[in-house]
Amino acid sequence: MALNEIVRWIVVITGFVVVYYAASMFTIKRNVVKVIKVFEEKNALAAKTAVSGESLNIRKQGFLERAVKRRDNRIHALQFLMSAGIVITTSDGRCYLNKKKMAAFRRDGNFVARFIIPPQNN
Repeated sequence: MALNEIVRWIVVITGFVVVYYAASMFTIKRNVVKVIKVFEEKNALAAKTAVSGESLNIRKQGFLERAVKRRDNRIHALQFLMSAGIVITTSDGRCYLNKKKMAAFRRDGNFVARFIIPPQNN
């Protein structure tokens, strides 16, 4: 293999990796907005108004469901928000969205955090 061919393959592989991660970020961003809307519609914005996980209607799809229906990645967005400390689980297993932590995460986070977490409109 010539040096030009090796460089070309490295560029192609790097391009695929960049496109994959960019597509993943856009998918998570779209689904984070959907999850935030679910919490706002249920008014689960404080510990006393927290809702159970079942009432959110966000669940992992089974193998057959993923094969037949359109993919629902809201569960991944919910896991992202939980790991970031934006969605908090109470001691009795109910969840709520903490808008102050969401604003702080967006403000203090890196480029990815600012891209994925939408700006607050209120």
